[in-house]
Order: sequence, then structure tokens, then C-alpha cells
Amino acid sequence: MPRPPAKAQAISNALAARIVEGELDPGAWLPSERELARAYDADRSTVRRALRILADQGLVHLRHNAGTQVRTAPRVRRAAADITRQVGAWRGFHVSAQKDGRKPFTRTTVAEIEAGERLAPHLDVPPGTRVLERARVQGVEGEPPVQTATTWVILDVVEQIPVLREVNTGPGGLYSRLEEAGHRITFEESVTCRLPRVQEQETLEIAADQPVLTLWRRAYDQDARVVEVTHRVVVGDRHELVYRYGSGA
Repeated sequence: MPRPPAKAQAISNALAARIVEGELDPGAWLPSERELARAYDADRSTVRRALRILADQGLVHLRHNAGTQVRTAPRVRRAAADITRQVGAWRGFHVSAQKDGRKPFTRTTVAEIEAGERLAPHLDVPPGTRVLERARVQGVEGEPPVQTATTWVILDVVEQIPVLREVNTGPGGLYSRLEEAGHRITFEESVTCRLPRVQEQETLEIAADQPVLTLWRRAYDQDARVVEVTHRVVVGDRHELVYRYGSGA
């Protein structure tokens, strides 16, 4: 994909910052092309390219003969602890999305794979160990996907809980099935940021220069054994991750 002119990219970055930081509210109209050209000392064709970049990133809607409007759908505000409790039939992403009044979707595929050099250390298993992979694309209806979430489960746990091989694992999903089987789970999560890979750009419908959060979550049982690992790739401007802490240490 050819890179946009540097001036157009700079203008789109400046406007994107105003949108993401809340200076421009959802539904607000951006200044006209003429006003933006004057404000950023650029010609209108450059401003037009900048607005197209914002539209490709899902930050604005280009309204024919009306102007440019900040995307009205708010980010999904997700509590980091939403996987620790079952609400109705759901845990995780669905809980937070529904709390925001949105209608979530999940597309799931399930397969047995070999853990490669990158994955095996996360699971504390030798490379080449066969594990169950549950790959999901998640979002809210009417909007591009918010995240991919890929989970790997060690096979002795899968043998104990065969329903994990099904797309639908039942109310509360995988973690409820682990609890029912007697596992007491503790979670550990690490968060980093990077630019998306080509496949992620296609799946999440984002541009090559749009940052994503990457989260690795390990689930330990009562014996401190890793029983499951999840890797999430989240579009930063479509998602807000909230952590709540106590004062005791």
C-alpha cells in the first residue's frame, strides 16, 4: 500500500489525536476543507487526503455535500476484570459491550495445532506440543471488528472438558467450564502496542499505520500450572481498557 504524502499524514494524525482524546465528540462536525487548509497551511487536495485517511481508520464519516463527521459509535469500554465473572450467558467482551448498550458479535473457529517457538513458552510446553486453538473475531454489530482473540488450551484439559472443542462452549464460555471442572483460575496479563501485521489489517479493517494493543493473558490453575493462554489484538481507538485496583499490596 503506497504511503500517503507526509503533509496529509501529519494533518490526519493531528485530527485523530483530537478525536481519540475527546476534544472532538462523537457526532461532531470537523471544520470545512477550506478552514482546515487554512489552519494547517495546506491545499485542499492534501486536506482531502487527510480526511480520507481518517475515514479509512474508522474515525470519521465522509458525508457527501455535508462535510466530515466524527464517528458516532463510541469505543467499547471494557473492564479488564470482565472475564472473572459470568453475567447471564457471557463473560469477557460480550459483557462489556452489552453494558455499553451495544450488540456484540463473535466469529469463532476451532482447530488442533502444534505450538510453535513463539507460542510454546507462553504455555510452558515444548515446541511441537499439540494444543487446542480457539480463534475469534469480535466486535459490535454495524461497526468494523474491535479485536481478534485467540486462545490455546492444553490437551489434557480439553480431554477433561470435551465441549471446549465446540464453537459454543455453553453459558459463561471456557472459564465457566474450567471452574465447573474444579480449576481455580488466576490470571496474568501483559499489554504492549505495535503496528498491525498484514493479516490483522485485513481482519480488523484498519490501515497499516493504525496502532493496535496486543495483550497476552495466561490462566494458571491452583497448582500454578498454565492451562490456557489468550492473545488479543485490539484496535486502540475502538476500545478502552479499564483496570480497577485496591489500595492494599
